[in-house]
Amino acid sequence: MRRPSMDGLGAAIPLYVLGAIFLVPLTIGVLLVSSNADQGGRANQISRDLASMYAQGVDFSRNENRNIAMRVAEGLGMDGSQGVVILSRIRVVNDSDCAPLSGCLNNGYAVVTQRYVLGNATLRVSSFGTPARVDESTGSVPDWANDVSARAQDFSAKLKPGEFTYAAECFLESRESGTGVYSRVMF
Repeated sequence: MRRPSMDGLGAAIPLYVLGAIFLVPLTIGVLLVSSNADQGGRANQISRDLASMYAQGVDFSRNENRNIAMRVAEGLGMDGSQGVVILSRIRVVNDSDCAPLSGCLNNGYAVVTQRYVLGNATLRVSSFGTPARVDESTGSVPDWANDVSARAQDFSAKLKPGEFTYAAECFLESRESGTGVYSRVMF
């Protein structure tokens, strides 16, 4: 067998370097995208699981239930300092919610009637808006029929009088890109 000559080897090195210039960034990009996709799947799973618990009547004002929720989230990859879950109960205010003579400011609007924030609340606020007052012990929004800050923005579900929807929003901070992944589920 004949050995390659040094002239052939010298011509191949620039080709390998040129190929590496394109392949290395491409490989790094693929790894980052797959990492964010995996994190997006975890955010969806956390949102689904906790929204389901909330819709089934789990009382998140109790510390033991909050601890269970955080264990569920941690088991799915959410570090308490690098993620936040925002649980909201939303309903549309109708005539039966308003006082007969005075009416109410939010009649016909979707409002947040209850809100719980689990994890690092400084990472992200809710896409549904933030009520000005929330009773920390119960999660209830006092006077939601008249508190304009309780109106749910970016909410399009059609609810009948007296119906609620339970929403879970999950934000997981991404270490690689400095941004994060957001997921929202409603029951």
